[in-house]
Amino acid sequence: MEWLLVIGVVISVYMAFNIAANDIGNSVGTTVGSGSLTMRKALIMGAVFEFFGAMYLGNNVIKTVGSGIINADILPATGAFIITLAAALWITITLIKKIPISGSDAIISAVFGYGLVAVGINSMNLNVLGLILTSWILSPLLGLLIGFFLYYLLKNAFLEKVKDIAVKGRLEKVFSYLQIGSSAFAALNVGAIDIAVATGVLYYAFGASAGLDIKLIGAIGIVMGIMVAGGRITDTVGRRITDLIPSRGFAAQISAASVIFLFATMGMPVSPTQTLVGTVIGVGLARGTQTIKLDVIKNIATTWIVTIPACIGISAGLAILLNFSLN
Repeated sequence: MEWLLVIGVVISVYMAFNIAANDIGNSVGTTVGSGSLTMRKALIMGAVFEFFGAMYLGNNVIKTVGSGIINADILPATGAFIITLAAALWITITLIKKIPISGSDAIISAVFGYGLVAVGINSMNLNVLGLILTSWILSPLLGLLIGFFLYYLLKNAFLEKVKDIAVKGRLEKVFSYLQIGSSAFAALNVGAIDIAVATGVLYYAFGASAGLDIKLIGAIGIVMGIMVAGGRITDTVGRRITDLIPSRGFAAQISAASVIFLFATMGMPVSPTQTLVGTVIGVGLARGTQTIKLDVIKNIATTWIVTIPACIGISAGLAILLNFSLN
C-alpha cells in the first residue's frame, strides 16, 4: 500500500496543479480583466483563498465525487489512479491550448468511463449522476440570468443616472474594491470544487486518515498550479469574452460565486468555468449582444462538449489496458 499511496500523492498533485491553473481564472479573471488587480496580485490572492476553501469547504463535494457514483467499497486504489490521471491528462491538453474547461466534467466523465469497464453500469449510482448532470446544465444558465439581471439593474437604476465623469470614476473605484472581495469569495468556493476534483476519488480509495494527507498535499498542489500556470486561463476569462470594467466585473463575479456556493453546499461538483462564463455572457448581454465575442465562446463551448466523451474514452481505455496487462 505504501507505493500505491506514493503514486496516489503524485497523481493528486499533478491533477491539483492542472485544475487550479485552469480554474483560477474563474476566481480572479474578471478582476484582472477589469483592471482592479494586476495579474500577480490576483493570483496570490486567489491562491490563498482557494487553499482555505480546499481545506475547509470541500467535504460535501469530495463525498459526491469520491463515492457518490461508484461506491468506495468497490473502487480499488488502481481505479482511483486511472480516473484521476485520465482527467488530468485532458486538462493538461486544454491548458496548453489556453481554453478554460470544466474539471468537474472531466473527473465525473472519467469516473463514468472507468465504471463502465470495471464495475458495469448497473453497479453505479445513476441517480447521483443524473443530479450532477442536471447541475451542470443549471449552473451556467442560472449564472447567466443572475449576471444579466444584476448588471441590468445596476446599469439602469444606478450607473446610467450618474452623468459626471469624475463621479463615475469614483464609483468604478468603489466597484473595484467590491470586485476584489467578490473574487476572494469566489476563490473559497472554487477551492472547494477543485479539491474534490483533484483528490475526491483518491480520498475515499485510501480512507479518511491517508485521505486527509492527500487532501492537504492536493491543496498545496492547487497553490502551485495557480502561481506557476494560472495566468493562461485567467487572461482568457478576464479579457477575451467581453470587455470588463469594475462594475461589470463585480456583477459577473458575485453572481458566479453565489451560484457556485449554492451548488457546492449541496455537494454538487458544478463547473466554476461554465458558471463564470455564463455570468460574463449575462453581463455582456445586459450591455448589448454586440459586446459578446462569439468566436471565443464557440471555442470554449466546443471544448466543453468534447471533454465528456474524451475523458470517458481515456479513462475506459486506461482501465482496459490495466486489465489486459494484469491478465
